[in-house]
Amino acid sequence: MNVAPYRPDTTVPRRPGGVLRVVAPTDAAPLDLSCAPASTAPFVRLHTRQLVTWQTARDVRDWQAVTPVPDLALEVPSTWNAGLGASHRSYVFHMRPGVRWDTPDRRPVTAHDVVRGFKRMCNPVRPSPSLAYFASTVRGLADFATAWAADATRRAGDAATLAAYQNAHEIPGVFALDDDTLVIELARPALDFVHMLALPAASAVPVEHDAFVPGSPGAAAHLRANGPYRVRRHRPGEWVELVRNPAWEPAADPYRRAEADRVELRLSDGAGRADDAPVEVPVAPAVGGLPAAGPVDGDGALGWALDPYLVLNLRDPVWADLRVRQAAALAVDKAAVAELYRRHRPGVPVRVAGSLIPPGNAGHDPADPRPTGDPARARDLLAAAGHADGPPLVLIHPQSGLGPEVAHACAADLTRAGLPTRAVGLADAAYTEALRAPATAGGWQLAVAARVPEWLEHNGRVFAQAMLQAGPVPGGANHGGYAAPEVDALIERALDAAEPWRADAAWQAAADRAVADVAVVPILHRAPVAAPRRPDRVDGLMPLPPQGYAVDLTAARPEVTG
Repeated sequence: MNVAPYRPDTTVPRRPGGVLRVVAPTDAAPLDLSCAPASTAPFVRLHTRQLVTWQTARDVRDWQAVTPVPDLALEVPSTWNAGLGASHRSYVFHMRPGVRWDTPDRRPVTAHDVVRGFKRMCNPVRPSPSLAYFASTVRGLADFATAWAADATRRAGDAATLAAYQNAHEIPGVFALDDDTLVIELARPALDFVHMLALPAASAVPVEHDAFVPGSPGAAAHLRANGPYRVRRHRPGEWVELVRNPAWEPAADPYRRAEADRVELRLSDGAGRADDAPVEVPVAPAVGGLPAAGPVDGDGALGWALDPYLVLNLRDPVWADLRVRQAAALAVDKAAVAELYRRHRPGVPVRVAGSLIPPGNAGHDPADPRPTGDPARARDLLAAAGHADGPPLVLIHPQSGLGPEVAHACAADLTRAGLPTRAVGLADAAYTEALRAPATAGGWQLAVAARVPEWLEHNGRVFAQAMLQAGPVPGGANHGGYAAPEVDALIERALDAAEPWRADAAWQAAADRAVADVAVVPILHRAPVAAPRRPDRVDGLMPLPPQGYAVDLTAARPEVTG
């Protein structure tokens, strides 16, 4: 690994306190952890804890910067501390004392709360985007989610009914021995399982949340916190205000701080920015990243993103012929999109992409062919396929970041090649919903998207499994509905692999096969970027490399006047 060191400015002393104002993307709003995507992790960190977490890194060349550390757990289970069985399938966690909910009685966080969190991520109303990872790894979790979904089709979807099912059924591989001891059993050893436990989906959940439907406004309005801050009030889609959590004990949290008295998240779809915002947090998968950010490093950095790529909605019959899909891939002038990024994101390294998995991630194909636009060849393929003119294709895109610019460039390329295309911008929340549930969002044939790795080691599944697997449970990022038995078999082979090199080979083979099928059209690979610093307003901005190099908001020290 060759990653540039982070050098914070420590010359300006700061007093604790003040108000930290942050311009945040609108997807920071779904505060219910049961349906929070991994991209919200920098905000979830403010008020919620998981069994393991990440530590900030002054020098991100340090291997410890990408290794999970114990959070709610006292230790990360291993064969050395007898927490990991010899089969590497059984993990025993001991809960850290002194961690409490912000309930009136300041009740301790227990192993039963973690079990409840695992169950709630499987809820059939708004399952976690990370569910597929856990369903393919934890013993019995897939069957639990499938059975709950089947039961939900016969019953009302109110909170009481959902809680009754949740509390009457168990996930065989997740159980509490007592308040302080949790056991998680895997269906098979997993190289990346501990990394998965740092995702928002694996958060502990208190019993009070059973009173609300997951993902509902009521759930967001009645969150209980165990982190350094708690939500005092919020207005969906506009802002969130967090204040210090009186139940939080610094001595029981070695990896967070609470420097600011109050944190204000001003939600934005990227159309505007507050001039007085002292910090802006980079959160994946906003297409294009931040307009003013510093690259972590060039070729050697971990955490390159697939940003952007085109999703082909394969449920639409227009894509039934492989030659039409190949024509779409050839139509896009990737080099022109790269120039667009370089113009709007100066200094951030990008590469024209031909492979699904970017550099610095497990399973990247170093023999990336990097094809780019060839409209003449695209027209030949359309003619050979007998493609007839029809209504313009609909290409949806987010309004944030470079989504509009990329979409209009791609639409022009596709139209020029013989696939008339119309770009349609959606507010971020509507865009996310259109990708999550395409059948309910009207007809679209293409989408501009981006994908940033959710952890940095042994992470081939965050691209290949999430984007390609035709799994029995919802979640993931297979937005186009791609289904190929051969690719699914390669994914299973990677998940079964005990050695990293075997897993990487299978991830690479799965990704290459899907690109040959034109399941998606990779356009660019983008280097990771870190948020800009404004030392005249805020100090203590420390990056969290596995969370897209976002800053740790609990450690940020705003200027305190008076």
